[in-house]
Amino acid sequence: MNEITMTPPESDRAAQRRHQVLDAAAICFRNHGFHGASMAQISKTAGMSPGHIYHYFDSKEAIIAAIVDRDLEEMMEWTEIFYSSDDILQSMVDGVTCGVEANTNPECAALMLEIMAESARNPQIAATVQKSNQIARQRLNGLLIKEMAQRCAVSSVDVQVKTDLIAAMFDGLLMKSVHNPTLDKEALTVLMRQVMLFVLTL
Repeated sequence: MNEITMTPPESDRAAQRRHQVLDAAAICFRNHGFHGASMAQISKTAGMSPGHIYHYFDSKEAIIAAIVDRDLEEMMEWTEIFYSSDDILQSMVDGVTCGVEANTNPECAALMLEIMAESARNPQIAATVQKSNQIARQRLNGLLIKEMAQRCAVSSVDVQVKTDLIAAMFDGLLMKSVHNPTLDKEALTVLMRQVMLFVLTL
């Protein structure tokens, strides 16, 4: 019997193509920087024509915006696990392991630091990054409020301060992983879990 291959719907094919472009752009941005990476290089890495790429993204800034949005979507999906947990505190402490792993990934670190550097120079990218950060902060704020409600706890530290501190800890790992690629992630994770527990129960 001949195997029947299902053709994905147009929307699925378009999504696949978009992800293909974003993955290729991420490689080029890491290897050549935002300004060094050309649309021609991105198209070659993606295995499609420049015209096809412009069908989905009209500029490198638009590609960066899509990468940031994709990361935000992954963050929202991850925090949904915490939101639905019967024990948010323990769930967040347990999640430190994945957080450390993600933020010490050399490829992830190189890309995010490149985006951060460009956001300091490019107002369009800065606006994209700031908007994403605002949404992420609101999400984490809501999560911390729900966590405290589970414990009937009243925090002596403002929720937004805790949010910024937690974000700073994990954002800092991006740069540290570049400065020290041989850092002991296992020992770091153990300590980070203790710090997370302290911050959340402060």
